[in-house]
Amino acid sequence: MVPDTKLRGKQKQSAGSSFDERPNDGADPTLDWDGAYAFILFIAMLFIVQLGTYGAVIFSLLTIAYAIARRRMLRDILRGRWFLLVFPAFAVLSTIWSDVPLETFKHSMEFALTIFAALALGASRNRRSVLLGMFAAFAIYVVVSLVVGNVVDVGTNGVRAVAGLNDSKNEQADTAATGLVISVSLFVMGLRRRSLLQCAITAVAAAAEIYAVVAALSAGALAGSAIAIATLGLLLLLSVAGRSMRATVVGVIGVGAAAVALIFVAFTSDVLEWLATAFGKDATLTGRTYLWGRARDLLAENRLFGKGFGAFWQQGNLDAEGLWQFAGITNREGFNFHSTIYDILVSLGWIGMIIFGLTLIVGLASVAADYVRRPTLAACFWLSMAVYLLIRMPVESIGFNEFYFSTVLLFALLASAVGPVRVIAGARKFHAQPAWRNGPVRAGGSSVP
Repeated sequence: MVPDTKLRGKQKQSAGSSFDERPNDGADPTLDWDGAYAFILFIAMLFIVQLGTYGAVIFSLLTIAYAIARRRMLRDILRGRWFLLVFPAFAVLSTIWSDVPLETFKHSMEFALTIFAALALGASRNRRSVLLGMFAAFAIYVVVSLVVGNVVDVGTNGVRAVAGLNDSKNEQADTAATGLVISVSLFVMGLRRRSLLQCAITAVAAAAEIYAVVAALSAGALAGSAIAIATLGLLLLLSVAGRSMRATVVGVIGVGAAAVALIFVAFTSDVLEWLATAFGKDATLTGRTYLWGRARDLLAENRLFGKGFGAFWQQGNLDAEGLWQFAGITNREGFNFHSTIYDILVSLGWIGMIIFGLTLIVGLASVAADYVRRPTLAACFWLSMAVYLLIRMPVESIGFNEFYFSTVLLFALLASAVGPVRVIAGARKFHAQPAWRNGPVRAGGSSVP
């Protein structure tokens, strides 16, 4: 028996430290199958253009294999996370009213598989290993894109930007900025573990990622990553404060974010004009305002249900062909409205938008509550990543593309609040519990009293 006073002291110490990923963190290996799963999954997504169909096959087979290997945990993975499947289910349902039902069924099933892969990632037991796997994938991609990637002209004044492997400066900046948030989080973890090697490696990777973001000339990605890293620092500082203080600050930030969102919706034109002036952009935000205007016209054709998931960007669709020509996309594929809201509205209508919005609200509230209860480094990382993705949503397509890293990250962070799926030693049953409730476990399955 452990004396109650000693146990309470240990629990208090654990609850007050943001760097304790898990109570039994020391028992977890640095790398395991969870980390390998994350690494291969993100490598397949980041290099999807170069790998082509092989990338989609690798992603699909890996997810199916992971599900089979963890088949006894599937029920626990979905427990508490089922609401995250409502949105992809509605995407599959849109096959019924789609303009091109076969294409919608294909893309929506791929999207549903992507969401399931994200849920499995968010429920992973060894979250440090998952973070290392993601870090390695993004670091490799950024280095390769800087070494062998391309540059593109920006405007007509001779300015050139790094466009990476896919000839898209926005995608290059978004990928590098996402990797930067991951690298900084791992750097903090290295400080906690007093691992000079980990700190050195992540610092070098972060430097390369900062250069990639700056060289891509993307003010949005640079600002988003800076705010996300600042948020990470704030969350780490609050981790040593009391629970009531964390709840107050997180609540104020949540209300402030909601107010900003309402202001953006109510005064979109004025906000966009101010942003364009502040970041030295043209008034159209590089053609986005025209795309959004066309999206509003298309939405009027079916406000409730939209055209069906993946149904609009099809060769032969005159509206899509016109936008491809406007954007100078000669291969006539792989485009979007550069806005999560408009992408969802055109494809799934207002009903789809409401489902997506409710999913975000419920998921983010759960992630925030999980941080307030137990401010682990994992919770700090996921919340800071949420800030980055939310900042990018108005001007980029986030969480609405199959086999894409931002989709996996968004739904993985929404799934993370339920807590990792754990295997109780000596038992055949698997249990999903919030991380703050997971205590030391004896061999044989009984908890330490």
